Amino acid sequence: MCGIAGVSFSPSQDVNRLATALARMNASMAHRGPDDDGDALICDRDSVPRCLLANRRLAILDLSSAGHQPMWDRVTGNCIVLNGEIYNHLEIRRELSAPIGGWKSTSDTETILQAYAHWGIHCVNRLRGMFAFAIWDATEGMLWCARDRLGIKPIYFFESEGLILFASEVTALLSSGLIPRRIDPRGLAGFVRFGSIPEPFTLVRGIFSLRGGQVLRLRQGVIEEISPYWRPIVSGSPAGTDSWGESSTQLRAELERAVREHLVSDVPVASFLSGGLDSSIITALAAQYSRDPLRTFTVGFQERKYDESQSAGRVADQYGSLHTRVVLSEEELISKMSAGVRSMDLPSADGLNTFVISHAVASAGIKVVLSGLGGDELFGGYRSFSMLSRVEQSSWLLRWFPDAFLRRLLGKRAAQMLQPDLNLQGRYEALRAFWSREELGELGMAAEIPYSIGDPGPQFPIQTRISVLELGGYMQSTLLRDGDGMSMANSLEMRIPFLDHQLVELCLGLGVAGRGSKHLLVRLAHDLLPPELLRRRKQGFVLPLDKWMRGPLKGFVDGGLDCLAESGVFGSDVLVRLRSAFDARHLPWARLWQFVVLGYWVQDHICDLDGVSPSTAEDIQNSATQSELLRTWTA
Repeated sequence: MCGIAGVSFSPSQDVNRLATALARMNASMAHRGPDDDGDALICDRDSVPRCLLANRRLAILDLSSAGHQPMWDRVTGNCIVLNGEIYNHLEIRRELSAPIGGWKSTSDTETILQAYAHWGIHCVNRLRGMFAFAIWDATEGMLWCARDRLGIKPIYFFESEGLILFASEVTALLSSGLIPRRIDPRGLAGFVRFGSIPEPFTLVRGIFSLRGGQVLRLRQGVIEEISPYWRPIVSGSPAGTDSWGESSTQLRAELERAVREHLVSDVPVASFLSGGLDSSIITALAAQYSRDPLRTFTVGFQERKYDESQSAGRVADQYGSLHTRVVLSEEELISKMSAGVRSMDLPSADGLNTFVISHAVASAGIKVVLSGLGGDELFGGYRSFSMLSRVEQSSWLLRWFPDAFLRRLLGKRAAQMLQPDLNLQGRYEALRAFWSREELGELGMAAEIPYSIGDPGPQFPIQTRISVLELGGYMQSTLLRDGDGMSMANSLEMRIPFLDHQLVELCLGLGVAGRGSKHLLVRLAHDLLPPELLRRRKQGFVLPLDKWMRGPLKGFVDGGLDCLAESGVFGSDVLVRLRSAFDARHLPWARLWQFVVLGYWVQDHICDLDGVSPSTAEDIQNSATQSELLRTWTA
């Protein structure tokens, strides 16, 4: 796991200036890779400088200096920087056999370098893992950037005339000193509506995220191509009742393979063990396949209302893991809130729970941890699966109810989800939204950008369609972004076996979400976990922020709102109105907390607030680059 950065530039650029900018970018990501760092100026065959690459290394595979990056292929002249892990890299090595001169390391970075020499950029189709990498092709004189299929590892870029900068973090790009620190009103509107910024947008004008499953080709500071290499594969119909037994066997085998591969490491691998179904299944399988006793971590609360550690302890005892129950007092948890908020690469209304447990695990000297993320998206664990299915099935009835009546009866957000002419993606986004379109307008936000790119269409089972929407929406723009940012802020690599792309394809192909409420996942785990845990209602690792925001965090809340008011992004009257509604218990805590987080982020990272104003939906389509970014998950 690492942080990567780079610059592609035209011959007219000042190389020394760019090298200084790259050094600042790399230094800002020290938390992503405290073990090593490196950089390289790359010239073409005529010795003309073409690009710069840099890396911060968290050593996981091949801990020796042979794994240093940027890594060169001395035969081809190609060069690579990698952030991520390739779990099948030994399998790829066997297929490639020995390169000229033999292998120089045991790292997966070298595996990609040689795979590229053999298959070109199509090597991405052979990789199983999480990754964001940049590779210089010396023969073609161009630079490729690629991101893993599900978007687990990030890569952001900024395009200017004759200049492209990219990095693992938005704040690293801002550290270059070459990018105007101006808010993108579309990203701002997306953040306000959803509590996180929908990919590929960010909160900074001109900075975009490469979407999961995309590759980007650069040459002399120009984007030549953005194209998808993967989309979710879905079936025409879910598996029938008679075939669920066979499906369970197939799914169990794929899940076991994914967990085995996610244990590949030259350092100990631990597991987040919340006590819930998803993390317990991952832990149970990992404990069986780990070479050494598995270390497991649970964060417990002194307040039993929020504490799941007893259930986690039962799983740890059953599999003999070296279990650590970190019991944090309310005072200790609250003391971490400021550090968590100030560590965010992009603002989010979520993510602090991941920061807390990541800090606890990293403090124990662990570098790699397994997570149970993905189970809800694949096996129908969210309420979105049941709610959206029911709404779609009864959509013909909605035409009989006036919109004004629905707003009065159910509220603005629910009424928006029930609009009869809305498609499934529109209903999904209305369900996931913090604010309705009407409320967004009242806050001065006019731009609308999609939260999820991915409804495969009405020809597929609705539950499978919802699964794809969740993977391309809440998972990619919120959970994965928060997971990467909050874990790497603590120099911790988080691995997600449920998001193994072959397992994802199998789940979508079999239509397993169609059974709902994780029915098939429970069936898969019947021999792994105690029956009472399999029947246990989902709780999750939740911080009592509503309570804290009214008490010990009140000053922190006021400070964030003051920062936002001083910035002028929102009028103070709007913020006063929101605070009053929260104090009167008329506003859910998350809808105020998002403005608190935004205030601190703007204070830390934005200087130029000129031109922050609502934009129109048409602005989204004005850039060919943005259009290409938005294409990946469309059918």
